[in-house]
Amino acid sequence: MLISLIIQLVLTNYLLNQNENKRKIGIIIFTSLFLVVLQFLLWRLFQVIHINRYTIIWLSTSKFNLNSILSIFAILFTYNATQMYLSITSSRLISKRREWSIKKILLLILLTIPSFIGLLVYFSGKWAVATFDNLEFSQIIYMLSEPMSGVDIQQIINYVYNPLLNTVFLSMLLFVVYYFFIIYDFKLNRRKKPMGRYMWLTISSLFLLVYGFAFSINQIGYADIKAYFIERTALYEKYYVNPKEVNVTFPEKKQNLIYIFLESMESSYADVENGGIKNENLIPNLTELALSEGIHFSHSDNLGGMTTLTGANATATSMVSQTSGTPLIASRGALNTNDYGDQGQVFLPGVYSIGEILADNDYRQVLFLGSDAKFAGRDKYFTQHGEYEIRDYNWAIEQNLIPSDYSVWWGYEDDKLFEFAKETLLELSNEEQPFNFTMLTADTHFEDGYMSEQTPDLFGDQYSNVIHYSDSQVYDFIQWMKEQDFYEDTTIIIVGDHLTMDKDFFDDAPGSYKRTVYNVILNSKLTPFENTNRLFTALDMYPTTLAAMGATIEGDRLGLGTNLFSTQQTMAEKLGMTEFSNELKKRSEYYSRVLMQGTDDEITETQSSNEIYSVEESSSSSNKPDN
Repeated sequence: MLISLIIQLVLTNYLLNQNENKRKIGIIIFTSLFLVVLQFLLWRLFQVIHINRYTIIWLSTSKFNLNSILSIFAILFTYNATQMYLSITSSRLISKRREWSIKKILLLILLTIPSFIGLLVYFSGKWAVATFDNLEFSQIIYMLSEPMSGVDIQQIINYVYNPLLNTVFLSMLLFVVYYFFIIYDFKLNRRKKPMGRYMWLTISSLFLLVYGFAFSINQIGYADIKAYFIERTALYEKYYVNPKEVNVTFPEKKQNLIYIFLESMESSYADVENGGIKNENLIPNLTELALSEGIHFSHSDNLGGMTTLTGANATATSMVSQTSGTPLIASRGALNTNDYGDQGQVFLPGVYSIGEILADNDYRQVLFLGSDAKFAGRDKYFTQHGEYEIRDYNWAIEQNLIPSDYSVWWGYEDDKLFEFAKETLLELSNEEQPFNFTMLTADTHFEDGYMSEQTPDLFGDQYSNVIHYSDSQVYDFIQWMKEQDFYEDTTIIIVGDHLTMDKDFFDDAPGSYKRTVYNVILNSKLTPFENTNRLFTALDMYPTTLAAMGATIEGDRLGLGTNLFSTQQTMAEKLGMTEFSNELKKRSEYYSRVLMQGTDDEITETQSSNEIYSVEESSSSSNKPDN
């Protein structure tokens, strides 16, 4: 890269010296940036992007390969384009050349910025829909507003290499076009007045801006955007049950809780015979646990699970939904205004989660994960709602479990996660008080998952191999726990967080097939009245988990969740999945003022505490569960 830049600088300088061009510095800077962008674009198109010390210094890695050839092509293209520019500007085609002025500089900037934004929105929308499966507008807003500390850098790189790179490249070409028409008069159009020309340039720039937004709105869905910004719902006032006002009674001998969130774990990974969609079962052990050993709630008569919905379709949002019965909806305010604890606020201060209920019952609680818990504010949520001890990627470094410079995938791989988890579980089990050990895997995250050295290559497809290996890891972990003294006194919840976002993994799935999220409960204290043909969501896991531990829940409802062991209908069964999900997409005064307590257009300080509590009290009478 550096060598190619040096070559480009020498060639451009040679051309400019021959032409005695006065804008030498500006042209050199522009062509250098253009060369870098063009090289990356060519590398991406030919799928040979390799960023390391060799490609930064030289054209390629250790040998003269395709990277080198493409870099040389980029140099020649940029050189010839510069030569063409100099030839045109000094030819007879130019009738007049205008001097720079503040007005022309501002005009060039004002033309380029709308074009850049329009192109960025266009390519971003196209990339997002092609990359993420089941993408919703509220999910996009959440991803833009969530705390980004600890994010997998590969997700950012993918965005830079795709929509951003395309946008920068085309914007630079448009910049040159705008520059030509602002500075130069051509003999072909010498009769046209500059103002008429500027008007057409402005129209073209605004067209790109409008078209970019129109295209993205069409891709994401106008109905979702309309619901998010305009439509309102009274769903929470009518159906939300404040857990603080519900009596939850535990048995004298309290069960421990081990709650394992499996990244992107679907029942769909099973074979067709067992209710999945694959020719060969990728999760044979999890299938066996669900159908033969534990309690498995399904939407069908076979292996199935819960349906994803708005506010529970990503890792952090699902973790919040499953533990609080409350969907995690992005703030309706500005993107820099979030309520996830990142700016000193309390993460959803109006929510009362399973962590708080267990803390009130003297449980010691640990959140265990191999990634940075700060990502998406997970550390804030779990510490502020249950005083969980955070044992994440950073904790592992502090404990010298991994080197300080160790980093793979989202932090460290699941092989290590399960081994480290055993040590923590033995520590917790040696104490007198009951414990809640909540754990999150990561290797099965899209795209294609993380394939460690221990992952066997059985299917010829990386993601299939990773999913199958995760299945065996969980099974081995369960078998280890069965050998421990604490096993019989421990309720174990194994559940996926959401459907995989690896869009091309289910290209062969028929349109009629319903993908669902995996779940199984081991050592439950209850037997359900009906566990098949149930329509339920992540929100229902909150009261269901407590019931599985032997707790009695007054009314069998918490938040928007329903105890699946009871005879109560879930919200999805009561309203229908489509209506329920559509209502969650709409604006809610109750959600903003009571649960989230303020956005930038409705700040808490502008409301009296009495006003907030009046909303809570007025809804309590309508929040009684339906019989």
